[in-house]
Amino acid sequence: MVCSKCGAELKDGYVYCPICGQEAQIVSDVSILEDELLQDLMDEQLHPDTDKEKKNDPGQDISPEKKQAQKREERKREKRRKKRIRMLVTLFAVLAAALIGVFLAVRYRQNHSADYLLTKAQEAYTQKNYQSAQNWLEKLLDLDADNIDGLLLSACIDAAGKDYDESEMLYLQVLDLDADNYEAYEGLIAIYDAQDRTDLILALMEDVTDPEILALFEDYIIPTPEISVESGSYSEFFTVRITAEKKTLSIYYTLDGSTPSADDTLYTEPIEINEQGTITLTAVCADEDGNLSEPVTAVYEVALDSPDTPTVSPDSGQFTSPVSITVTVPSGITVYYTWDNSTPTTSSSKYTGPLSMPEGNNILSLIAVDEYGMTSDVLKCNYIYYPEVSDDTVSEDDTVSEDDTDTDTSENQGSN
Repeated sequence: MVCSKCGAELKDGYVYCPICGQEAQIVSDVSILEDELLQDLMDEQLHPDTDKEKKNDPGQDISPEKKQAQKREERKREKRRKKRIRMLVTLFAVLAAALIGVFLAVRYRQNHSADYLLTKAQEAYTQKNYQSAQNWLEKLLDLDADNIDGLLLSACIDAAGKDYDESEMLYLQVLDLDADNYEAYEGLIAIYDAQDRTDLILALMEDVTDPEILALFEDYIIPTPEISVESGSYSEFFTVRITAEKKTLSIYYTLDGSTPSADDTLYTEPIEINEQGTITLTAVCADEDGNLSEPVTAVYEVALDSPDTPTVSPDSGQFTSPVSITVTVPSGITVYYTWDNSTPTTSSSKYTGPLSMPEGNNILSLIAVDEYGMTSDVLKCNYIYYPEVSDDTVSEDDTVSEDDTDTDTSENQGSN
């Protein structure tokens, strides 16, 4: 600390200047030196000959003691002036070094900031200087390993150089950081497509829910097949057709509910559903590379209805004159019959036209069988037919005993 009045140095704790008695004030040494130095320089510029005139003025009468004092004072002033100059030079050097240091620090931070490094990488990439771009990106990722923009740009450069493995790894790293990153999905689809790996594209789609990202997969999704008969309950057998949107697609199916693969039945013709019970039809489409679509399924509950019993005319009665017996047979139905009161089967006589009514007391049994082999209940019809005999043609000798009549009836029933 120095005195603000005379410039004398003040030791710590001094309240007044020991030289001039001025109250001590905190004044920067550098400021005082600067002020005094500037003042001396200004005096020298404004009055360059003043000191010389004083020294060379022959009219001045100065005593030797005073001259000695002046010389000592001049030496002190010169010493102080040189000291001030040295301090001022030192100050300027320190300030210059500080400014240079600040500049270099700012420049260093700028050159090593993520934004700056990314900008330089993007500029190099735009100029197709890929190696330079990668050099900048290496610095960026060393500084910030999870910088998504840097990872995406690096993956893009690797893909352009056909380094698909490295590019895939970087894109997957981005998805670990941002599961719905559109650019990462777009990049992965591009490199998988370049490798003809549709299976990887479809696998990549499995966990996607974002509609905008799902739209990226539209060209790679294998359309599902269409089944002509919907799920439901059916009382008859039927035929199912399966179609694909594109002719180049193959169709595979199963009937046990399992998901089909290329090892299952290849669809080549309509499928006949010709058994009762629960049938689960599942089908998929497959492209030329064996990639499968999502499966589609139809569940059928098949329980056939038995056909109605045949309609017979006349359906029973007593007759004295011959009458033909007719059976109404609907389309798809076959009627089988017996005359011996036994239950008909498909091995029995088949109805093809009107039946002649036999004489005696007879039981006609009939069943209807549909195209699926379903059998109706048994219909039994009782016909009692005895021809009427004239009195003039029957003599006492020709009278038939009751026992004989019963015997004849039994024979007639067994004959057919």
